[in-house]
Amino acid sequence: MTRKLKFRLLLGSVFGLLLSIIALYFFLYQSHRDIASENSAFETSVNELSQRFINNPDSSIATYANQTISIYGNVTALDLKQNSIILDDKLIALLTKEEIKKVKNGDLVKVKGRFIGYDELFEELRMDQCIVEQ
Repeated sequence: MTRKLKFRLLLGSVFGLLLSIIALYFFLYQSHRDIASENSAFETSVNELSQRFINNPDSSIATYANQTISIYGNVTALDLKQNSIILDDKLIALLTKEEIKKVKNGDLVKVKGRFIGYDELFEELRMDQCIVEQ
């Protein structure tokens, strides 16, 4: 190989490596979702959603996973250390410190957040990044 060809191959390899590093950086450090500003994909009650998961968990997980949903129910427990509330003994919702101050035990509330999963063993629904709408 000639010297000129070696230089072009080296320059192309460095350029390709640099592009790969930049693409990987932007893939790993994407901007975070702002759940509070998103519109809810679904609006339902805790009991209704729980019943859907009991009847057909696979279909429900595919439908609701990682979706922004609004859900309403009665506050049955507060955990100020974990910044979480439990609605109707079936949904665990993680709130911020400011949001948890808005609710009391026994309140009927509507929260909006990201649905993250369903625990079949305990029959619990889980949401995070929640805000209190009512």
